Amino acid sequence: MLSGPWRFLRRLGIDLQTFKTALACGLSWLLAQSLTPHSYPYFAPIAAILTLQVTVADSIQKGIYRIVGIVVGIGISMIAGQWFSVNAATVAVVVFAGLAVSGALKLNSQIGSQIGVTALLVLAFGNAHGYAAYRILETMIGSVAAIAVNLALVPRDTTREALNAASGLGKRIAAVLRDFDEALMGKRQPAHVLGEARGLLQLIKRGNEATELARQSLKFVPLGRRRRERVERVSQAMERLEHISVQVRGIARSLLELEAAKGQPLELTEPLAAAAECVDRYADTVTDPSEAAFERLRAAVERARLVQLECFRRSIAGADPEQLKQIGSLFADLGRMLTEVGRADEPARDAG
Repeated sequence: MLSGPWRFLRRLGIDLQTFKTALACGLSWLLAQSLTPHSYPYFAPIAAILTLQVTVADSIQKGIYRIVGIVVGIGISMIAGQWFSVNAATVAVVVFAGLAVSGALKLNSQIGSQIGVTALLVLAFGNAHGYAAYRILETMIGSVAAIAVNLALVPRDTTREALNAASGLGKRIAAVLRDFDEALMGKRQPAHVLGEARGLLQLIKRGNEATELARQSLKFVPLGRRRRERVERVSQAMERLEHISVQVRGIARSLLELEAAKGQPLELTEPLAAAAECVDRYADTVTDPSEAAFERLRAAVERARLVQLECFRRSIAGADPEQLKQIGSLFADLGRMLTEVGRADEPARDAG
């Protein structure tokens, strides 16, 4: 019933994070007024806004940064306030001291900024009506409210995005392997295919980032065992696919060198297609770790091994020594590729 209105709100740029932030602000203001009368309740919702992040782990981290920065900043400004009056020079010195302390202790840059802001505010307001103590208390209220709201309203689950990123990388690797066939037939330059193989690095980077975000999103989240298992599966998949991408680049370089050698044409269409099929089937198991998916993977690997062996025998027949070296390197990379997807069978099924 809510799917229609929810999609409409998403189109307007309003998502769950917007509601969580607003709720955390209202809750922190209410708590600040109830727990710290005659104080500065607006600092609590400010802390909530700055603390609430996409994941619980990030929210906790940002809350700690703010509290540490405020405590250090208050200490610096109160020491300076004992000796100096408030003027332009004092403001500059206090902010400089706060940032210098942060740099000397190698604190996070966000802590350094908070130290500077807090030192400036406490210096300007003084400690009238317990300003410094209330500043710490209300920041803690806002940070705790943000973390509680993030826990209560299920944090965004990015494991599906990570799984899709890994599966998409596998599909793209398979497509690049199939493109090698066009290079062998002279329809494309091997150098262009090598460029495509190197382009996989960007997809690997995105997949690793998605995996790390999924892992972070599950920190401190109760009842997330199944989701953690899926993140572990996608992490293993990204590692294997990264290894496979290295082998793909090795194959592309071998094809480039074979073209330069101008030797006899090689019959590599079948082994490349068989390897692409194996990577394709492995990509399917990332998002579908069922027994049927793994059976298709095992069958593809078995066929590919037979094809590689037969084509290797034909390729080395009559090849000159220089060509033999490149042929050996190429088929070694194809063999390692099959080893990678073949070893992924049992561990991945257990994680699924």
